Amino acid sequence: MRTVVVAFAALALIAQQPDELQVFKKWLDREHPGYGSDDGPARFRNATVEAAYPGRRFYYVFTHARGSPGGPRNPLTLVAEIDNRGAVTPLNLSSLATYRAGLRTVKTKEDARRGAAAVLILALGDPGQRGWKIEESGFRIERRKGSWVCSYSHGFNYVSRVTFDKQGTLTGIDPRLPPVG
Repeated sequence: MRTVVVAFAALALIAQQPDELQVFKKWLDREHPGYGSDDGPARFRNATVEAAYPGRRFYYVFTHARGSPGGPRNPLTLVAEIDNRGAVTPLNLSSLATYRAGLRTVKTKEDARRGAAAVLILALGDPGQRGWKIEESGFRIERRKGSWVCSYSHGFNYVSRVTFDKQGTLTGIDPRLPPVG
């Protein structure tokens, strides 16, 4: 009987939540009228991100980088979180707080790898990683004065870095990618 009551309570909570994708679409139309994208709006589904950010729900639009003209008018690439109240918060590289919220604290080398990969995947805005594949195993992890420095090489002279302080809190994101040909 207890299981049935819990199930009904969970269904009632789910029924109360707004359709998050519709909330995201309305927010995009209001904040970025006339935007264009190749992918999305859609839920940002990526196993690495979901493991590093348990409970956070991200949505995105993505425009593929092109070396020549073409593609959507008013191209937009953006990742945002929708919280339990339906508030939309876009992730912004100039505001690390948007990436810190809900990110697991780094305590071990493996935590650093997973956290850095998740942060970089979100920063690049493509959950399918079609342009640049980010693998946890590809990070070089160093300890410097107790902090974590996580480097990911995309080839000669293109090294992305994600850093965490001694307490395991995100302190920097520096995505550096090769140009599109």
